Amino acid sequence: MALRLAIIVFRRNIVLLIDNEEFKFTTYNNTKLIECDIKEDSFNITLRRGLYILNIKSKYNKGLKLSAPVKGKMKKDIFESICDSVTVTLKKEKEIIFNGTSSMCGLEIVQK
Repeated sequence: MALRLAIIVFRRNIVLLIDNEEFKFTTYNNTKLIECDIKEDSFNITLRRGLYILNIKSKYNKGLKLSAPVKGKMKKDIFESICDSVTVTLKKEKEIIFNGTSSMCGLEIVQK
């Protein structure tokens, strides 16, 4: 079975790999945040880059509390789960390029 979608998030950059084609949503390619709704158990984020619109929705479980470093000391709490539901929709104008949901996704929630 071939991999249909991979999402890579690194330092506020999102790269979708769909059927071996990359779709980059980054600050340097003028991506705009259209919607960012974060709640206790879910989030809904919409980004726009030119004609492309990316929407990521998730329902998440709190998961396990882990410690994370702050200036070399393990002082920050993060929550990580591996059984969350994520829906990803990528459109070019009104045409849906990809729409899929997985109920076995890993999420790491870092609070400021």
